[in-house]
Amino acid sequence: MVTSIILYGDTNSTLAGAIAASKIHIPIVHIEAGLRSFNKKMPEEINRIICDHCSTYLFTPTQTGYNNLIHEGFKKTKPPYTIDNPAVLCYGDIMYDNSLYFSEIAEQKSSILERLQIKNKNFLLATVHRDYNTDQPEALGEILKSFNTICANHNIEFIFPIHPRTLKIIKSLSDNKDVSDFLENPLIQKITPVSFLDMILLEKYAELILTDSGGVQKEAYFFNKPCIILRTETEWVEILETQKALITGSSFEKIIPSFNSLFNLPKTEFPKIFGDGNTAELICEELLKNA
Repeated sequence: MVTSIILYGDTNSTLAGAIAASKIHIPIVHIEAGLRSFNKKMPEEINRIICDHCSTYLFTPTQTGYNNLIHEGFKKTKPPYTIDNPAVLCYGDIMYDNSLYFSEIAEQKSSILERLQIKNKNFLLATVHRDYNTDQPEALGEILKSFNTICANHNIEFIFPIHPRTLKIIKSLSDNKDVSDFLENPLIQKITPVSFLDMILLEKYAELILTDSGGVQKEAYFFNKPCIILRTETEWVEILETQKALITGSSFEKIIPSFNSLFNLPKTEFPKIFGDGNTAELICEELLKNA
């Protein structure tokens, strides 16, 4: 007999699980609760809000996430916890646990640095997949122009795992000069999407990361890497507060000075804002204690 269901993040499967479980009165444990971009045009925003408000346990990774839930009407409560008396708890980010664990495995099993011939070399890592960056030719052109300019100004190599959808759109715009320059740029390695372990290793050894991915911008922080966020908002406002990441959207005029600023940051440790790497243990203890 199912006593509860654990749901992660904000994907469509998270939403489906939340709706199905709540309809048949199975308690929901939502890990990564409370995150808000405050942009309901993002499908993830709708998914996470609905899941939070159907959950019995809301484990939020950050203090900001906790504050968001309190502002939405959640309260500090005591057991027994139910959908009408949910627990809101901040124990850190399970994704940080995950990154620490798998980075050690990646060191042993991934050969991506050797395959790309970038071991012991400085390189940048980039990902672009969101529709507001890929479906608008002007936005995509600005981003690719920025990549070309950074290569020219710093003589540094890019590793760019390209989402198939993004690649299809780039090829359709090959008559655009910024796009054609990007396609011909020998310093930008345009590769197919990589495995999780390969991506972890690329993040770990990159000098700086440029991305519109929510997960990648956070993993960049886990590995003490400055990050250019190619979006106009982020759920991870704590990263911005540390000034180890900057938001630029797709604007060339913002990306270049932001890159220059972050690229020249002193190599210092990043403040621990996502816990100590023991979030999974704390969550398990809480669930067992109230089982």
